[in-house]
Amino acid sequence: MRHLPGLPDEHPFHEVFRKLISREDAWVSSQWMTERPGGSDVRNSETVAVHSPLPNKSSTIGRIDEGDYLLSGFKWFASAADCDVALILAKTDSGELSLFLAPTRTTCSGANGKQFETTNGARIHRMKNKMGTKELPTAEIELRDARAWMIGPKDKGISTIALLLNVTRTHNFITALSCWRRAMHIAKSFAKARQVLDQPLWTFPMHVRLLSNLEVKHHGAMQLAFFTTSLLSFTDYGFPESASVAHLPLPDPGRHTEVLLRTLTATTKAIICKVATLALQECQEALGGVGYLDDPDDPEFNISRLFRDTAANMTWEGTTNVLASEVVRHVLNRDHLDIVAGWMRQAIEKITDPDLKSSLGHSSSKFFDDLAAYKSNIGAALAHGRQQMFTLGWLISGVLLALDAERDRDEIAFEVAKRWVLRGEGGFGEFVLPGVMQVGHSEIRVSEREQREWDCRIVWGLELPLDAAQGFRPMVNKPRL
Repeated sequence: MRHLPGLPDEHPFHEVFRKLISREDAWVSSQWMTERPGGSDVRNSETVAVHSPLPNKSSTIGRIDEGDYLLSGFKWFASAADCDVALILAKTDSGELSLFLAPTRTTCSGANGKQFETTNGARIHRMKNKMGTKELPTAEIELRDARAWMIGPKDKGISTIALLLNVTRTHNFITALSCWRRAMHIAKSFAKARQVLDQPLWTFPMHVRLLSNLEVKHHGAMQLAFFTTSLLSFTDYGFPESASVAHLPLPDPGRHTEVLLRTLTATTKAIICKVATLALQECQEALGGVGYLDDPDDPEFNISRLFRDTAANMTWEGTTNVLASEVVRHVLNRDHLDIVAGWMRQAIEKITDPDLKSSLGHSSSKFFDDLAAYKSNIGAALAHGRQQMFTLGWLISGVLLALDAERDRDEIAFEVAKRWVLRGEGGFGEFVLPGVMQVGHSEIRVSEREQREWDCRIVWGLELPLDAAQGFRPMVNKPRL
């Protein structure tokens, strides 16, 4: 969409855009980047693009299937193989990657003068047999002189397609978040109907503690997801009036937003897709044998399918390691660390609760001070790349949870924020740098009874019943014979 304003009205990209956003007979688009020499390392791509305009076109500029370049190569993992158009990275005569748009079909004229539709230089070698997302056709595709149009500047393919990655990564983490939420609903419905040791599972102490931890994680992940999505929207369509979003810790429009958005899309995608997959496994286990079933005739309760499909999101658009490397390199590049750290300080200043504000302030200062020490040693920083990325996500989620609780004055939201920030419960703790989390931890502890009561409120929105499950089968005095 960003490239359309500078194009003539008759350029075929305008028609492609209308087809892609249409609610009727819409086109499907895909991106074919992965090749045998490298997946995420697209610089190893072997597909080439040769400038070869048609001598005669159907109009001054030409149709979408009359592009000026011919693409040839082999795409090893091409999803949406039945798409209408595909975005493809290929190397021009300079040896650098550029981005191209190619239709999958083209119109030709036969010997009798009649027109017919055929493939646009794309040949499927074989279909991929995947663990999940089986409804989405994925194939190995050979390109042989596929006609395509260049998108954006020549030799700037990676930076041009990065705009698309913001969208596709957002799709990944929103999908993972929604599958996680659905699995939680299934697990909670099961607990409501199940008896264990002659007691209702929905108040079983260990089970409610598990569900409350999953709820706290989902709350933090959801705040991170929708804040990232809002930045993507504001970047594309402009920031709203400040009064309507006064509660949000928004960065300054322009370059500061672009730096933070690139940081967040990679961070949010990696964290949510990883944690959601682990949470889905917990939800599957919470149903026992029922959760392990994979019955296509009973999709309403099929957590196994949700688990398999969500696992794909950990790999699509960058694995956890790839994204962690991207985040660390990006944040330590140029003045990006100062921009992200400065935004974090301003965001924490919005918090009024003294405990949450102090804890996040101490943890944030330690994190950015420690990270700054790696500025001249990227290799050492990358060794801790995962922990650095997860810690950044934990800090941002903590700020958002605190501000959300203060805006709504909701006691459950406050408890979630306190568990996340002050006690390190239910967050991304297993992946976060422990020194950063612990520096802001509170010494105040609640009793086990209070903890159980809050577990029940977080999971069910109810007070813990007086006859709640004890977690063991009580001894019953039987009459002697």
